[in-house]
Amino acid sequence: MNRIFQSVSSSNRLEVFDPERRIRWFWGLLAASAMTLLSMYPQVHLWVSRDNHHRSAIAYNQGLGDEVAYAAYINALIEGRPRRNDPYTGRDDRPNAPQPESLFSIQFIPAYAVALPARALGISATTAFIVLTPLMAFVSSLAIFGLLVIVTRSERLAAVGVLVVLCLGALAAGEGAAANLAATNTHFDYFPFLRRYQPAAAFPLFPVFCFLVWQFLTQSRNRFRTSIFAGAVFALLVFSYFYLWTAAAAWLGVLSVLWFGSRAQDRFLVLRLLAVIGAGATAALVPYLFLISNRAGTMESVQALVLSRSTDFFSATELIGAVVLLALAVGALRGSIDLRDRRVILAASFALMPFIVLNQQIITGRVMQPIHYKGFIANYSVLISIMICTGLGWRNKSGETWQLSKRALLWVAIAALEWGSIETYQAARKSANANLMAAADMSVYVRLSEQITDSRLNTNERVILFTDPRSADGAPAVSPLGVLWAPHMLVFTSTTTFESKERLYRQLYYTGFGAKELEAYFHGSEVYYGYAAGMFGFDRTIDGLNLNAKPITRQDVDDEMFCYTNYAAGFNWERASNPRLSYVVTPIGEELNLSNLDQWYERDAGERIGKFMFYHVTLRDEKLEESID
Repeated sequence: MNRIFQSVSSSNRLEVFDPERRIRWFWGLLAASAMTLLSMYPQVHLWVSRDNHHRSAIAYNQGLGDEVAYAAYINALIEGRPRRNDPYTGRDDRPNAPQPESLFSIQFIPAYAVALPARALGISATTAFIVLTPLMAFVSSLAIFGLLVIVTRSERLAAVGVLVVLCLGALAAGEGAAANLAATNTHFDYFPFLRRYQPAAAFPLFPVFCFLVWQFLTQSRNRFRTSIFAGAVFALLVFSYFYLWTAAAAWLGVLSVLWFGSRAQDRFLVLRLLAVIGAGATAALVPYLFLISNRAGTMESVQALVLSRSTDFFSATELIGAVVLLALAVGALRGSIDLRDRRVILAASFALMPFIVLNQQIITGRVMQPIHYKGFIANYSVLISIMICTGLGWRNKSGETWQLSKRALLWVAIAALEWGSIETYQAARKSANANLMAAADMSVYVRLSEQITDSRLNTNERVILFTDPRSADGAPAVSPLGVLWAPHMLVFTSTTTFESKERLYRQLYYTGFGAKELEAYFHGSEVYYGYAAGMFGFDRTIDGLNLNAKPITRQDVDDEMFCYTNYAAGFNWERASNPRLSYVVTPIGEELNLSNLDQWYERDAGERIGKFMFYHVTLRDEKLEESID
């Protein structure tokens, strides 16, 4: 056992702080460099291809989802479009056509933090996303290291903690490689904290906020300034990502209650902290609530905000937190630790936080996509708790305190890196085919961007029909032109539910879908990603988003097929002209029935671009429309 644990002190003091000693950041930089290299593997894996366009293609993490929509919004901001924009329809906020708030326009700070430097440097949204992954892996590592080292006062332990916390995030959520091995449904793989740009661009703010709170409660100098900084960081979190700022608020609440109850001498200090952070939170939440009040009605369906008081006490993160709390309780009973120890309180607060965010609906009666707490913050919270517990210096009966030996820390670091490598490799392999296809799409996207200078029409007057909805989903991340329909069109709010459904029906009609083709689609393997989401919503096609979601039944499918076939039977010139198509992109080599499209539009001879045919299309009988006008 002496290889695992080593005696470090015979003192009866459980709290040993030496704030005067300078932190050796070498260990933090070492851990951050390792995480940065790991994070780059999926992109490098894509770059090994010889296609010239692969250099500007993003290695999307298909197991994290929604990255294409975030890239589309970043591209719109880089182009100088307003905060309230919809890159999928091409609609922007204008005095004569105001647009409602969306999840993207409300949580705007990380978006502008990416878009403004990209615009200044003259780089594209795809390049910005490529850079963002290793950058945020590095910054997040240093933020975690700073928090752990200031608490444990051990650089080696903090560096190992960085690897444990960030490499095991998916595992702690019961997701990723472990879920794949168990053949269960997964929502996240790779490193969930690096989903771009949410929560990647804002993730470091959470450990920085925790660091500042800890500094305020444990250091006697510059407390007012520290509390101001903490309030400012919380305000940034409010406009960054809902799941991060609400988790930060829950953690602060738990920590304050524990600290207030355990350390009577610090009660006034806790109240001072809450007052200053509360002032910063209020200053942020007032405009935040104003923006929320101007959201579109469709935003609630996208958020899957539902009424529920169902409890959740058995998620993977909560089970880990319960084990940590049990260990602390047993240690206190045996006299190994003191519950008044500030580090013990901190560890307990991180272990308790998942129980609060995953069960707040008991009080509020509302719950919104709890899987995002499980995969993006609660999992990292319990892992931080474990690392703090490791550095507590547990005391045995003889009065000696014990900690992990350097040899044990080395093996833990190796194990964490190995698991992180497994997560990265499996995620890259899982996403490989989709990313290769996305890379092939880049040639068409670039050609579409060139059309801006070749046409006198405004970009929002031109609509593209991609016969493959997957290609349509990725187009707005590169091209400023709107698409007829794409799966992630649902997450923006410029279209009503009715209009989105109509656009989907047009997509199906133009691409030759009849009852037979639709029936075959529902028995295929791409039901989740494509048209089913447009028909029934993401919350009914992805488990875990909506606790009240009803499974899609055979009757639901039959009803949808009936509505669509009636729509197709009554298709007319008015429907064909609104919205009016300008371009059509079809994959080469796939059998497509475009007879419905050709009935209403005239295609030119077409241009071959890579693996696609690119057509200019003109609505038939346009002169008739002019005479009617």
